[in-house]
Amino acid sequence: MNETIATGLHLPGGLVALPDGRIALVEMDHTRRGLKLFDTSGAHREVCRIGGRPTGIAIDGDGCFWITDGPEHSLVRLSPQGRVLQVIEGGADGSFLHPNDLAFGPDGLLYMTDSGIRTADLLEGGHIHPDFFKAAYNGCVYQIDPAEGRVIRVLAAGLLLANGIAFSADGLLYYSETLTGKIHRQIVGGRQEMFAQSMTSPTVNALRGPAGIAFDRSGVLYCAMYGLGEISLVDTEGRMAGHIRTNGARPGKIAFTVDGKHLLVSEQDNGAVEKITAPRPGLPLHMPSI
Repeated sequence: MNETIATGLHLPGGLVALPDGRIALVEMDHTRRGLKLFDTSGAHREVCRIGGRPTGIAIDGDGCFWITDGPEHSLVRLSPQGRVLQVIEGGADGSFLHPNDLAFGPDGLLYMTDSGIRTADLLEGGHIHPDFFKAAYNGCVYQIDPAEGRVIRVLAAGLLLANGIAFSADGLLYYSETLTGKIHRQIVGGRQEMFAQSMTSPTVNALRGPAGIAFDRSGVLYCAMYGLGEISLVDTEGRMAGHIRTNGARPGKIAFTVDGKHLLVSEQDNGAVEKITAPRPGLPLHMPSI
């Protein structure tokens, strides 16, 4: 069993380790829809209620929180105290549908996945719609100027539930496509290519597949397999190189601790954050000042 460092969470989503050792996490459930901070002992406090259905989180060099799927399916920037500083609702091609996850790049810009389907079309009565696979998805990857608060360009489109996003040490951009099981990569602005196939067949009957992703310093990619109860490890050639079981079946987002020694997992079945000793140190995140 993995160590559990936080419990009693309501649909925990994105999480990120802060420079001072605390953990920031969002909860998606309609009773919470907020941002929480946890210290090393597991004690927590709610910073604010954001609204929307917050799914992903990143932190910049100013200590501000960037959170996906805020009110009206927006991208929201919060001050360290939880005050709304900025709201981005879409780009030239229209409004966001369901912002999912985000990561800062080595260029200081922000990169975000959009699942490509409105929450109301994916969920029915709080549960996944039985015909979720037949919906019309247009999952996208956006490049965003955080200082100006505008979408620069769409890097990928037509994805079937775009989900996790991360940069490797060599600056390549990676993102997961949940329904197909594919993990894609590209040179920013270049052509998308499939890096790895994490499942033997597409998900049709139950929502499962690759969600949050992160890299260790040796170039291995860690991918939370939602609905499958594990973290898949993918080597630098795109081959499945191992698995780490999670306590619950629905791991969503993942992040390494600041020292790189542990992997943190938000898990929805148990409403918990799991802490796993990392096989190799995690790759530090980009946290540019805006």
